[in-house]
Amino acid sequence: MQANSAVLNLDLDSGNHSTSTHDLVAIGGKLPYCYQVPTSKLLDVIVELAPGCINLDANRKKQARKILAQKLYNKTRPGFYVEITPKLHLGYAGQPQGHGTQHQWRIFCDDQLQAQIERLIKRTSITVPPPQPGASANGEHYREWGGLYLRSEAEVRIAQALNETGVLFFANARGRVGLQETVVSNDQLTGRVEADFMVFCQGKCLILEVDGQHHAEAGQVLRDYARDRVLLRSGVPTVRFTAQDCFERPQAVVLELLSILMPNVPTTA
Repeated sequence: MQANSAVLNLDLDSGNHSTSTHDLVAIGGKLPYCYQVPTSKLLDVIVELAPGCINLDANRKKQARKILAQKLYNKTRPGFYVEITPKLHLGYAGQPQGHGTQHQWRIFCDDQLQAQIERLIKRTSITVPPPQPGASANGEHYREWGGLYLRSEAEVRIAQALNETGVLFFANARGRVGLQETVVSNDQLTGRVEADFMVFCQGKCLILEVDGQHHAEAGQVLRDYARDRVLLRSGVPTVRFTAQDCFERPQAVVLELLSILMPNVPTTA
């Protein structure tokens, strides 16, 4: 039996919360079926089930997808989980293919929604394994170190090297920058920014980016450069190192970073 989409409330801000352990599976276990899908497939499901989208034409559905995509992007954080209705829950599942690729989501549903959701996403339910001791924040891609959630071993090594210097730093910090009165040549920027590392010393701040292979893709390069320029307007410069350098030579990377941040302070290798 398919659910009547007209009675579903798909408000992403209704009843949402983050779990204290970043464990989506335990909560989702309230419902018998689980599907892991990329953002594009999740949008298919939401546009089909949302009451406000039922009678929209193709152009308006496209606009609705764009609005929903932005709302979902703002929910991409470890531990995000929302009980949309008693029969439909949604949890964030990270980025299985690495930073810069499509975000993944877990859809939890009951018997009434099973057939409809499987038709929309064209796949069968998955079995989500129970979390293992020491598992990452989203089950696959984050690693906890020193109370921080990091995306790769390269980031872990940079965090360890920064920690050895005693400087103040934040890892995978998110924020927003207003674009209303800013001249931006790249219209793909949304105003949300995320820094791999924000390093502070003597009243100065510098962003350190650990760039994996996806940063070499044309679209990502344009977004990265535009973001760096927008942040520079606010007085926060960005320096970029390859993930390979950060993995193999973390102390040298941090030493170079600090020499840029504090050019007049002697440093030793």
